[in-house]
Amino acid sequence: MKLHHITSIMKNDLRVLKKVKLRMLEITYFPLTTLVMWGLFALQSKQYAFQAGLIVLVVNLFWSFTQLAQQEANMFMMEDLWTLNIRHYFIAGITEFEYIIAKLTMSTLVATMVAVVLVTVAQWFGAPLFQNLPHVIGLAGIALLGSLALALFIAGSVLMLGREYAFLCWSSLSLFIFLSAPFYSPSILPAAVRWITEIMPFTYVFEGARAIATSTAIPQGMLLHAALIAGAYFVLAWPYYWWAFNRARKSGMLARIAS
Repeated sequence: MKLHHITSIMKNDLRVLKKVKLRMLEITYFPLTTLVMWGLFALQSKQYAFQAGLIVLVVNLFWSFTQLAQQEANMFMMEDLWTLNIRHYFIAGITEFEYIIAKLTMSTLVATMVAVVLVTVAQWFGAPLFQNLPHVIGLAGIALLGSLALALFIAGSVLMLGREYAFLCWSSLSLFIFLSAPFYSPSILPAAVRWITEIMPFTYVFEGARAIATSTAIPQGMLLHAALIAGAYFVLAWPYYWWAFNRARKSGMLARIAS
């Protein structure tokens, strides 16, 4: 694995970000306006349910972060598929792992920079984030691990199945969020669904976010449990991506989508 291969891909993605103004709008404008909307709701709800407003605000912050980390990695890849740039990368001798590591690194940088802005804005609206910064950083790291794992699964699936499955890039996370009980305790769900919630990579991230919003102590065991689940997803995602990539190469799908 060669570092200059990875950095060259990242530089190209950065040029795309600078050139395509709509991408910058998508990355910054929508998460920020959504957070401001819920921040105003939190201020308005002070008179009757301030904690409820803070819960929505803080959960939305982590939701936006996970969405950016996953979607940007996959959208950078889709832009290569749509413009056929991916063909030039592999002709140049870049490996499948160098390629995806560059995409994951770029999405991590983008999501982290936007998250710093979102945390600052949420703090201004009354969310106690700076006071709980170690837990915020820990939960963000766990959320990032789960998001990158999902990005790997999606990248492998799109390469194996074809460009028409690009909808997985922006639809898959919604199902995972839905099953992760973002605004409510998993205990209120039916038993048939609850066990799925327990193995979702974001369930305990959102539980921790709700605890931060309500100034409730976060059990250290919960953070460890959350990290183990997200880590398991991340570890399993790599062999899946490798298998899907090689299947796409052998079946000819990789050549078709890159031409």
